[in-house]
Amino acid sequence: MELNTIDYRITFFVKDQGLPPQVASQITRLAKKFKSLVYIDNITQNRSTNAESSLGLLQVGLCPGDFCQLITVGMDAEWANFVLTDLLSSTFDFVASDKLCDFSETITNTYPQLTPQCEVDFHYVKAQAVLSKFEILKGLSQLIYPKESDELLLALIKREERSSTAMAKQIALPHVISPYVEKPTIAIIRSDYPVDWASKMGDVNVIIALVLPEKPTKEMIMAATYLTRSLLSEDFSQRLVHTRQPKGLQALILYAMCQLL
Repeated sequence: MELNTIDYRITFFVKDQGLPPQVASQITRLAKKFKSLVYIDNITQNRSTNAESSLGLLQVGLCPGDFCQLITVGMDAEWANFVLTDLLSSTFDFVASDKLCDFSETITNTYPQLTPQCEVDFHYVKAQAVLSKFEILKGLSQLIYPKESDELLLALIKREERSSTAMAKQIALPHVISPYVEKPTIAIIRSDYPVDWASKMGDVNVIIALVLPEKPTKEMIMAATYLTRSLLSEDFSQRLVHTRQPKGLQALILYAMCQLL
């Protein structure tokens, strides 16, 4: 699926009751009414299925605590997302959708599965124009530490001079250790315009800056390691690419920082 394909995602956790039969039948019935493909991606179990199939919904195995996305792609995907958001938000532990896409500072307090062993600061912005690699790095520096953004920018540039930080298809992970942060800090710039990252892997669209403090704890190092290793999974990296909501991106990254995917 290419980035310019129109798809919409609902991110949620399965509650203790799993997938109630009446809800499963509602999802299947609604999925058949749309001209778009509707499917469920069980991230925890690494399974996905077409939501039009009752058997498929059983096979995807929605168990209590599973972290999932319901994805709609096609002609009326936006409308399907709008309708299915209401159904899923009343049945599951709802995290985000394109209908409800605010950025949350309290997400870790609500969902224990999204709580790493250390605090993490988040920043997000969507690029509104075509930007160069330098402009992206400058923007990330200003998001993370406006007071010393030039110093942080210099550190990020020096890191890029050693080797490109493109980690996966369409994703870059510029990362440094800096005295300007006290806890792991993540800043994300998402661009619908391809950014030349000077990598054999091609252009990128999602840039995730990871900055650790000068003396990171073991917990901080483990959280960062889980994230970087998870990005090597094509399934996980493409979920990040196709999740446009800030809160959904935040949830995916925190989930990865809690465990190796």
